[in-house]
Amino acid sequence: MADAGLMFACFGCCCGHTNNGAARIARPATRRVFDAAGLQGKVRFAFSECLGPCSEANVVFLFLHGRPLWFRRINTLELFEAVLAYARTAVEAPSTALPEGLTAHSFSWTGGGVGPELA
Repeated sequence: MADAGLMFACFGCCCGHTNNGAARIARPATRRVFDAAGLQGKVRFAFSECLGPCSEANVVFLFLHGRPLWFRRINTLELFEAVLAYARTAVEAPSTALPEGLTAHSFSWTGGGVGPELA
């Protein structure tokens, strides 16, 4: 399946920057983890400037099969790997539910403001 989706890891004003209160996530390590996930040709990956919901740093946006998925506080490479594992499965099986470990990191956001209220 060619290009089933897009993924953006925010590296704007807050995400990835400890001076603004977010956990440090290094771009090169994030890229290596993505490259190792085997999603090339299925999901395009890019680093983005600010995606908007700064209160939720570090933010990852996944647009898969026409469905937007937002993930908050992806503060470790292990969490990023979990998002990638979900994406790898969902590319082939679009109705795949989010694993329990990622549901706490998913949120809905339509833009504007600093992000959703915490639950």
